[in-house]
Amino acid sequence: SMRGRDAGSHEGARAIAYIENEFKAYGLQPWFGEAYQQPITTGAGANVAALLPGSDTTRRHELVLVTAHHDHLGVREGLIYPGADDNISAVALMLETARILAKHPHAVERSILFISFDAEEKPEGGTDKMGSMFFISQMSPVERQRIALMIGMDLMAGEIIPGLPGTLFILGAEKSPHLSRLIQSRAPINGLRPLPFGLAMVEAVPYCPWCIRPVSDYDSFRQADIPFLFLSTGRSRYYHTPFDTPSSLHYDKLERNAAYLLDLTLGAANDLAWIDNYDQDARDQKVDLAGVANLLGGVLKQPPQDIRGDTLNSLHKDRVIVAKFDEQSDPLSWFEYRRLQTISLRVQCAAARPSWKICNWL
Repeated sequence: SMRGRDAGSHEGARAIAYIENEFKAYGLQPWFGEAYQQPITTGAGANVAALLPGSDTTRRHELVLVTAHHDHLGVREGLIYPGADDNISAVALMLETARILAKHPHAVERSILFISFDAEEKPEGGTDKMGSMFFISQMSPVERQRIALMIGMDLMAGEIIPGLPGTLFILGAEKSPHLSRLIQSRAPINGLRPLPFGLAMVEAVPYCPWCIRPVSDYDSFRQADIPFLFLSTGRSRYYHTPFDTPSSLHYDKLERNAAYLLDLTLGAANDLAWIDNYDQDARDQKVDLAGVANLLGGVLKQPPQDIRGDTLNSLHKDRVIVAKFDEQSDPLSWFEYRRLQTISLRVQCAAARPSWKICNWL
């Protein structure tokens, strides 16, 4: 009945109204003056945002953003693309975190701004027609400087690698030692496997070594030099298909991810030191190698039933290469690092589209 929530559609407006009503029910403050909605005047749809003021008088002017996007692909060639995992799973986590913290406002020192962005899926990514980019464009430099951390989420209820159950990818922590410490200090959650993973391992473009392809709203904040963490369970085989329905979600994993997000938000609000050493171009070779090795191990431990034989052979060879890289004492050369990126792309493709031959062209 929501017909894929295309940005600017009647169903998209219903989603926006639902999120706004939830924020009101929690007792959160509107962010845009007296309004919860921010119409995207450069494009279609609207962002929705609400504030939970911090309890520390010296830190409440600082902001931690907890974000997701509520739009999806709508109807294409007569088929509805429901977008349950992409990205209502993340909206649900954002709302649940807001609901819980609104009951305990004295638990957060910094203020928490909850935002649901529109128009993430549109082809105008990287322009101010995108909800997150429009949001940033409307902030003054002083307002931007108030943001201690943006926590973005996309695709939060999938299980893309059965051989690596419970995995939640944490990207962006390589940009600052403060963020790495924040991730490392989180309390363990039974059944949840947080896996730090370098953005360079997912943003690489197969045939364009100097190109990067951002995969979600975090890029709007990166371009504004604002620290961020990006959380995702990854692209499943239902990604951007009509089969991304509620029945495809892993609700036990969603529950564990909710607990992790709550703990991470509290850590960012109360424990994270102000980041003065943020480097948006930073990479962590050790994290990159460990992340790719984990992905390879998980896929090879329990390969998809319909994986191509030549893909499987390539992945076995890739594991030998990654192990060799890991044994090196010297940093990887440009060509070696590019090869690691290529292996990362192949294993992601093998997990999400195991029958595709493109996995072996990389």
